[in-house]
Amino acid sequence: MRKTIFLAFLLLAAATFTGCNKESDPDIRDSFVATYSVTETWTENGKTVTKPAFSMSIEKSSQDANTVLLNNFANYGAGIIAEATVSGNNLILPQQTLSNLKAITGTGTLTEPTLTFTYTESYNSVSINITATAKKK
Repeated sequence: MRKTIFLAFLLLAAATFTGCNKESDPDIRDSFVATYSVTETWTENGKTVTKPAFSMSIEKSSQDANTVLLNNFANYGAGIIAEATVSGNNLILPQQTLSNLKAITGTGTLTEPTLTFTYTESYNSVSINITATAKKK
């Protein structure tokens, strides 16, 4: 009888822990992963310019569970990648210097299917405020 109770307890415990598989938890970055059509509005020295639309893709970082990679950021080319942290529907572009030596920082929000973000870009002592609207393709 003790063996039966002990075996039943072990089976129940195994079933309980099997249901807590960490890999089955949703990845908060999944909603950001896509290819986007992006339009940017730049404000510099009081002048506002809307740039032509371009494609940007977002993928998950393999290095950090909360980080995504924005490829072709600001239409600077496929090799220019910005890193962003995801928190719920929010995107945070921490202060960073891209490989083209432009420094950026900013924030954004995803409201399906549109990611809207603002950031400041600095290069050679010039800062530009940019608002981007990115729609999933």
